[in-house]
Amino acid sequence: MSVHDLTFEVVSTGETIYDPLTLVTTGSTVLRVLNLGADDLTDLGMFVVAATTLGDVDNPADFPPHTDYQDLLTWGEAVDVGLAAQGGLKLTLPQNTGPDLISYITRTKGDRKGNKITFKNLIAGSSATFTLDLETPPGVSSRRLFIDLKLE
Repeated sequence: MSVHDLTFEVVSTGETIYDPLTLVTTGSTVLRVLNLGADDLTDLGMFVVAATTLGDVDNPADFPPHTDYQDLLTWGEAVDVGLAAQGGLKLTLPQNTGPDLISYITRTKGDRKGNKITFKNLIAGSSATFTLDLETPPGVSSRRLFIDLKLE
């Protein structure tokens, strides 16, 4: 079929992800993606889009989806150009050859499907692990941040 055959799980617990996943700012979140389809998936990449969910009734989003999306891009851009030591979403993604690629989501990398950050090919029945690190820049108050991370 397609990328619709992909299943994601949290490596530490083995739990399949069906609902929004909470990332903490004090450590890495390691996920596994499994290709349960019969087709090999090539030319994959990760990117973010504005959130399609805004939390539950008890824990709603603090800001509109596009505000969270733009803040994440701004933080990552500041790190990428050397204006900040940390901030944004840092991805560690497996590649077809060589070491894993470490990259922040910025306005020129991973902010849309057209500039997705490369991810290794997934042959039918295979899996790969990747790491997400959400970094809050110094001076930014704590808040809930909602974005959608896509692998296509």
